[in-house]
Amino acid sequence: MAKIALIGIEPSTARHLVSALDGSFHQIIQKSDSCPPADVADCDIVFANGEGRKYMPLLRGVRQMKPSLPFVVVTRIPDTSDWLDALEAGATDYCSAPFEHRQMNWLIQSAMPRTAAAA
Repeated sequence: MAKIALIGIEPSTARHLVSALDGSFHQIIQKSDSCPPADVADCDIVFANGEGRKYMPLLRGVRQMKPSLPFVVVTRIPDTSDWLDALEAGATDYCSAPFEHRQMNWLIQSAMPRTAAAA
């Protein structure tokens, strides 16, 4: 079971993401775009809304506080420059809706060894 934070993700995208993440198996918390990095420090993985780059202050704070915390930027409107900006800023991954169960399982499984190793 992973503790997963959804940051600033609008309700319909969050529902789709929770379904793909199998929300009945994982502990999922939802926070606003403006949550402080300390609010997600005990999470195993963070999924943040990539639209409008509102995630950047949180990403910078997370990288300072807990550099190994997997941070995935999600969007409904993929754009190559946004993808590159997210990765260059320190995001672990970038994905776009619709979310596939297989894709989300891979993200969780790849995040868990990093989180365990950092602990």
